[in-house]
Amino acid sequence: MQGHLTLFESNVYDIFLKSDVFSPQACEILNEVNETRLDYLPLHSHKSQFIKPIIAVVGSGEVTEDFLAKLVESKQNPAFKYFSELEIFNVLPQSFVGLNGNFGNFKLLYTESSAQKPLVLEVSQVIFFTKFESVASIKGVHWVSEYANASALINELHANCGVYSYEAPIAFNPNFCDFQHRRAKSDGSGYCSACVSTCATRGIFSDMKKMEVLLSPVDCVACGECVSVCPTGALMRESESLLSLTSQARICKGFSLVIHTESASAQVLQVLAKSANKSVLPFVMEQPHILNETYLLSLVQESASTLILYGELNAHMSESVKAINALFQAIFGKDCILLASSESELDSALLQAEPLEQAHYIYTPRENEGLKEVFSQRAFAWVRGNDFGRISMPKSGNVLIDSQGCTLCLSCVEACKTKALINNTSSFELLFKQSLCTGCNYCADTCAEKVIRIESNVLDVKASSFAYEVKAQDEPFKCVECGKIFATSKSIAKIKELLSSAFAGDSMRQKSIECCADCKVKIIFAPKEHS
Repeated sequence: MQGHLTLFESNVYDIFLKSDVFSPQACEILNEVNETRLDYLPLHSHKSQFIKPIIAVVGSGEVTEDFLAKLVESKQNPAFKYFSELEIFNVLPQSFVGLNGNFGNFKLLYTESSAQKPLVLEVSQVIFFTKFESVASIKGVHWVSEYANASALINELHANCGVYSYEAPIAFNPNFCDFQHRRAKSDGSGYCSACVSTCATRGIFSDMKKMEVLLSPVDCVACGECVSVCPTGALMRESESLLSLTSQARICKGFSLVIHTESASAQVLQVLAKSANKSVLPFVMEQPHILNETYLLSLVQESASTLILYGELNAHMSESVKAINALFQAIFGKDCILLASSESELDSALLQAEPLEQAHYIYTPRENEGLKEVFSQRAFAWVRGNDFGRISMPKSGNVLIDSQGCTLCLSCVEACKTKALINNTSSFELLFKQSLCTGCNYCADTCAEKVIRIESNVLDVKASSFAYEVKAQDEPFKCVECGKIFATSKSIAKIKELLSSAFAGDSMRQKSIECCADCKVKIIFAPKEHS
């Protein structure tokens, strides 16, 4: 991964600016885009930690014993300055239970008998002579089979000790997360684990006991896939935030953008130099894999031109491209994003790229605004008062509610993190905005009456999807004592039904159900005054 200081000092468009391919106006735009990119770079993403020489060796037998002997000998080697205080633990394979934590802060679980509760070893690195499928191949975990000899492994162990510097490229906002602090599903899984499932390095993982998402920057390779799969925007790559990319694309209005990595700049320049289409600009990103539906929609609208994605796409990006093209096809009858994985395909894409003035829309995301809110605002700018039918849209959903069975208990409102479901407190209405829904199903599982059903991965491209519509409503219920509104008629009726047998023959208790909290106390504790 490119270091932060290098990013801050470099102009990623140098190769283009030093060529004679672009007009003075285009060069001025590229310089401004780079300055904007630098303005949004985080200043404090560089981190470091001290890795102590505490090592666990999981293995047994003669080969393991020989290695342990060499590791002990290395403590006397002056070249291994950190090994002077080396601590070594040997755990038998049959005693190994599991491994938690991350590089520098591992917790190795082991037991000395089947009846014993697991014991915990806190170590910095772990060596395995035996393969365990439950253990991920992450920083600080060493499989002996991957090293040429014992010396190579010992050198690597020592190289990892001392001050370890790394970048913390991904920021996490737990307030948006569809997993964070929600109860588990009936099968024990979370309501959203897309980021954890897509991470191959344990840069992001979950604590199922606390129901929390946790980040490990030392293991993160900044691939950006966790950002692209997050439905709410809880994860963000700080050096390429949505606000940063939006601001950069805005400068390029009227130019089609070729989105690519810096390593592909020479190839892109070669194709652009030969192309007859001069209304095209390179758009350099460290990690295009972060691009999802909202990011892509923002780039199309701000640039008001065709986007060309150059390079191989992962499955998540391909799905997002299809979704935005489906939206654009439904409204404007053409694609707005083209794909090119080779120079010849890029050359063909440039012939198709064109200005899309009808797509132009300027919108600056507010601080702490959720990804779905940004998407809703932007998509509505195209839809307005029309109806273009239904399209497939990942990480979206439609809530169907049996209004007759709904008691407006509002548990679904409390469950919804994207504000797709809200309540109108003045008129006792349950409201739903489809464009904000992630289709996570948490509201349906939370509903006590089981009257909610979710249609997943769909978006109705019509005006009503971008405004709150009434899904259920009820008459207000007034306290029979003071006349204050404190509940809905359906909820009181439901409570009376549930407590009818328990309160049978007790008129005072039956009456208390129809009283507000203040009057309920008066009735229960001063029955003579209310007989």
